[in-house]
Amino acid sequence: MIELDQTRRPFDNQTLNYDTAQHPLPEIVLKAVQAYYPDVVSLDTLHEVIPANKVADTMNRVSNDLLKTDFYDHFDAIVAEQIVPAIGTDVLIQKFGNLRALIPDQDKIGAVLAFHQGRWVGNGLGLRTVWMPFTACFESNSMQIMDLDVSRKLTRQIVQEGNWPYEKMEQTCADLSWPVTLQPGQAHLFFQEHIHGNIPNRTDKTRVSIDIRILVRDGQPHRKWPGAYFRKLFDRSYTKTVPILPEEITVTYSEFEGFKTKHLDLYFQTSVVKGYCQRRGIPFPYQHGDNEGLNYAHLDHLITNTKIDHLLLFSIFTMPADKERRLRLLNTALAKGCRIHFCNEELVLETQEDLEKIEYITSFTSDWSSPVDQLLDELNLN
Repeated sequence: MIELDQTRRPFDNQTLNYDTAQHPLPEIVLKAVQAYYPDVVSLDTLHEVIPANKVADTMNRVSNDLLKTDFYDHFDAIVAEQIVPAIGTDVLIQKFGNLRALIPDQDKIGAVLAFHQGRWVGNGLGLRTVWMPFTACFESNSMQIMDLDVSRKLTRQIVQEGNWPYEKMEQTCADLSWPVTLQPGQAHLFFQEHIHGNIPNRTDKTRVSIDIRILVRDGQPHRKWPGAYFRKLFDRSYTKTVPILPEEITVTYSEFEGFKTKHLDLYFQTSVVKGYCQRRGIPFPYQHGDNEGLNYAHLDHLITNTKIDHLLLFSIFTMPADKERRLRLLNTALAKGCRIHFCNEELVLETQEDLEKIEYITSFTSDWSSPVDQLLDELNLN
């Protein structure tokens, strides 16, 4: 018997039920699909209307369109009403989910999702997954998933033995997995140690679903950063645009001191800031860089002793990890009217409310360990 804490028990291959009359998520998705293909009358037969090679692009467009609807108001409400009380802690939620359509015989166009688990795809063990279908899912059109004890045993076998061929892993996982059987109005809850994936859909029905992750308080996010990947629950203004006027003094700054940034090269940090500038139609400004090992001395000077209107930083994690110093700098910038743009998260410090949101997200967790390294340590392979 595997002992699980309160945040994991509700996600050990459990079913969540919600009222589609109160939260009409399948209807919202269908209407979004019909905006591109009006002849689609049912999500489970969309393959009869949408060409196979257009399905993935259509799902991507629909996923973006859902941000303009009340889809996430409903989804967040379900999380707040059912999941947060069950796990007993507050959460951050994925900014937008992964909308997927599993059409019949999807293997013929090379679209079979390989078996995996969260720790192998950059997810920390603090993440929980809500997998919600908008069509009936059954047999081979559904997600295939393992029981937790089976998944944990196989995970350790694969890592210990090493060098498993792709075909061996896929077949073994398929043999040990079972199909999730649900109807619209239900969701499947699991966490990052459950191996799951797809097999070729040999039914005559398409499955449309969305998978959205949450991060529990003080949970391990690994490569899914709060602010960039996750937002606050019910926060629909998680990105902010503040105009930068031509006459205003604007600079950018990079460093290698942060616990999340010290291994990110200058090219990558600069690319994120350049992309932010391009999306907003502003020229890339003069770039400052701190002397590595001098503990943010240049950043402190820019905020405290200069008159800058806009300071563009790579991330909220560019700021010092020390909370007292970080808050001093943020409050100083706010008092002086220096608007700090956090480009990776698309957040801007302009008001006290902004500061409170940025600090909430920045300090949501302090567990930046690696689930991959933890497993290797457990198996004495590091």
